Amino acid sequence: MNLIEHFHEYGWARVPQAFSPDAAAAMREAVWHVLAEDGIHCDDPSTWTLERPAYLQRLKEHPAFRAAGSPSVLAAIDAILAGQAYETPKNWGAVFAAFPAKEAWGIPASGWHIDAKYTSALTPPGGVKTFALFGDVAPRSGGTLMLSGSHRLIHRWFRESPPPAGARGAEMRKRLQSHPYIRDLHTDDDPEERIARLMGRAEIDNGIPLQIVECRGSAGDVFLLHPLTLHVATTNAGRFPRFLLSGGVTTDMWGWAKP
Repeated sequence: MNLIEHFHEYGWARVPQAFSPDAAAAMREAVWHVLAEDGIHCDDPSTWTLERPAYLQRLKEHPAFRAAGSPSVLAAIDAILAGQAYETPKNWGAVFAAFPAKEAWGIPASGWHIDAKYTSALTPPGGVKTFALFGDVAPRSGGTLMLSGSHRLIHRWFRESPPPAGARGAEMRKRLQSHPYIRDLHTDDDPEERIARLMGRAEIDNGIPLQIVECRGSAGDVFLLHPLTLHVATTNAGRFPRFLLSGGVTTDMWGWAKP
């Protein structure tokens, strides 16, 4: 199965080494420079007291982050969008750092979301989300969690049970949570049992394999997400900060463009 087939089947795909180690290092250097202004230093873990710094968005326009839109990433996006026109973004999104936390790692029961209208197109999609790793991300080290296959489930769910005209996002989320698997995803039960069930195996729902996967890999990898793929941030239970650039391209304002 090639990258494009994987994207359509599972709602995500990884472009390995989409940009170079040197480009990733330049991105990290830009982040550490800003963090140092607040007393957070790369070589002194005792200063890593802020789990999720909230003031990194000023880095959006920093030239180092343009490397995330590499030729291999753009070629994959072009293929996924199947000829639909889109504007290359002025920047490749928001910068996020997640420092090691004290609490145990687990699968959150809240915060699961998509970044598009729930009734958006399935194939070809009206956009592609990008998660660019500019530092290595080990298992359970803050990598975004994705519900593989959820793009197909969501599309089918709202096609078979259309929401009322004018339904808002909160109502759509509530309607989606009446699906048994999505209901269980939002149920805060035994942490280890959740991991074993939701990550340890795929569950088939009307031919759709559902399984949680982590956005983990090497600096320079870029994950591509379907706009309807459920995802959530989670705890960094590792030893090092997790660095992420979150962006994407859209042909229809993530489903909200007027016809």
